[in-house]
Amino acid sequence: MPIDRTCVDKRLVRMDEKQVKKMIIVSATLSFTSSYLLHHPKIPGDIYSDIVSFWYRPLVNGVRIPYVQEGFEYPPLSGLIVYVSSLVGGGGLVPYYNTFSLVLFSFYMLLVLTVLKVMEEKNVPLIYAFIYLIFAPSVIYYLNYNFDVVFAAFLVLSLTFLEKGRYRLSALLFSFAMLTKLINVVLLPLILIYMKDWKGRMAYLFYALLPFATVNAALQVLNPSFIRETYIYHAKWGLENAWFVYLFPSRDSWDAAKLFSALLMVYGLLKVYISNSGGLYERSFMLLSTFLLTSYVFTPQMVIFILPFLAIAGRFQPAFYALEAGNVGILLTWFMEEDPLLPGSLP
Repeated sequence: MPIDRTCVDKRLVRMDEKQVKKMIIVSATLSFTSSYLLHHPKIPGDIYSDIVSFWYRPLVNGVRIPYVQEGFEYPPLSGLIVYVSSLVGGGGLVPYYNTFSLVLFSFYMLLVLTVLKVMEEKNVPLIYAFIYLIFAPSVIYYLNYNFDVVFAAFLVLSLTFLEKGRYRLSALLFSFAMLTKLINVVLLPLILIYMKDWKGRMAYLFYALLPFATVNAALQVLNPSFIRETYIYHAKWGLENAWFVYLFPSRDSWDAAKLFSALLMVYGLLKVYISNSGGLYERSFMLLSTFLLTSYVFTPQMVIFILPFLAIAGRFQPAFYALEAGNVGILLTWFMEEDPLLPGSLP
């Protein structure tokens, strides 16, 4: 009896895809482990991370309640992660670090599995998951570093449910992302444009904004300084890793630089909003990229926001090498300079 080669080939392809998925999960675990070891505070030669930096504050080593007993410059869900980690760690550095790392690892795996699902639905070769989500230097250096992977997981999951028409769940996840980093607010007009009727848009706004507003209002009642210590805090920062520091080299001109940043950002975002180019994920990538390119504060771990969208797009440009080399270089050279914020410094 002749063998049906077509049937055999299909079975092999399916088997290969399953093996590739297993390889991706195992590789992602190893990638996170590398990041964990890279920043581990008790391993000689460890590299700076915000996680360890937080521990030196009374907020963490004193196991104090964020926003109520001690100010914290990140939104409430990020503060909750810090508090739970410090509570479980009992004020100890290593137990706190391990708990925080476990939370980030869980969200990283959620992000990887969500992106894999989207890539399969769009017939994108899974090799791009290796390139952008696992072996990218920014992933290894900044994965176990800050709250960015939590934000990215909530955001990408929100967009997947939006694409499937599950607007309420998408909006709630979008709100969780806002409660982690807030930056996804630049995607909200795009989402409203993406939706087809005003009833759905109003419902989405309600479910996206209500949890965020409720949590923030409650904390403002508990601590009248909450908004100032959490959100206004960042407005007082100077330029950090912004390319236009060369246009505003003097610190005395940095207020003008912030105005320049705001105008440039609005212009760039509006161009994406009115454009018909690309789908939901492509335009989300463009909006987040616009934010990163025009913000007066660019922290290198934020590149993790755009890497899932590059994997979903399934394209590769050689410029990615330059992006990654420069992005990792910011961290590796930061402490080599007396003032890394100045133009001409290595970062």
